[in-house]
Amino acid sequence: MVRTAFNGPRGVEKMKCFVVRTLALALLGLALASSAFADGITLSGDYPGGYISYTFLDNGVVGDSVLEYVSPYTATSTIDGVTIASQFGCLDINNPTDVGTFYSGTFGFAVTTADDEVSWLADQLAGTTPSNPLIVGGVDESGPISMAIWQIEFPSSTNSEGGTMPIDPAAAPWIAEAQAAVAGGYQPDSVFFTPDDPAAQRFVEISLTSKPGTEYLLGPEPSSLLLFGTGLFGLAAALYRRRRSAPHPPSAGA
Repeated sequence: MVRTAFNGPRGVEKMKCFVVRTLALALLGLALASSAFADGITLSGDYPGGYISYTFLDNGVVGDSVLEYVSPYTATSTIDGVTIASQFGCLDINNPTDVGTFYSGTFGFAVTTADDEVSWLADQLAGTTPSNPLIVGGVDESGPISMAIWQIEFPSSTNSEGGTMPIDPAAAPWIAEAQAAVAGGYQPDSVFFTPDDPAAQRFVEISLTSKPGTEYLLGPEPSSLLLFGTGLFGLAAALYRRRRSAPHPPSAGA
């Protein structure tokens, strides 16, 4: 009888090996593609003139004035060797980052509830820039939102320079709104950056458009890779079933 590659008992084993090899090669290719370049960010812009300055009273105490340069920050993101213009919000108020210095690290998605809340706050800043801040009722809300982000993430910060977390009363309503949004089912859609140097700042990316979310910058998540692998297995299995159900040619003469 004329045999195809996957006919017969040994064909089943060959088929299994084919599926495993195909899946392994596909995942290896994706891994190599994502690790061939150093991912990271570089803050840019004219500091401090090109940044938003924000002054508030710590805990509302008169005479205890605090000045901070707040989000969004102009920057570039480098992912898999491609560098694009970006805007970021900082998560660590007491961690340094120098303008013009490349910081290598990892881009990813929200992990904690605090990240979910920060993602919602970053969505509120979508489409804004230092020269086009978020104005609500005639008030620039970039400062209060930035302070809300810092206050939410401060418990998980490495706080590399030490010091306390100044409390901005104007941030409280934004924190409450973010918590309510997450409790109400908000799904985080922002990209986060964690530097390789734990003493440097973490960031959340702020979309350059009015649309929230910047997942397009990243490759597939682990869950997507699993679905991809499942799809390959299903395709291979379908081909195997098709070959088995196809009519066999008559036996060849000796």
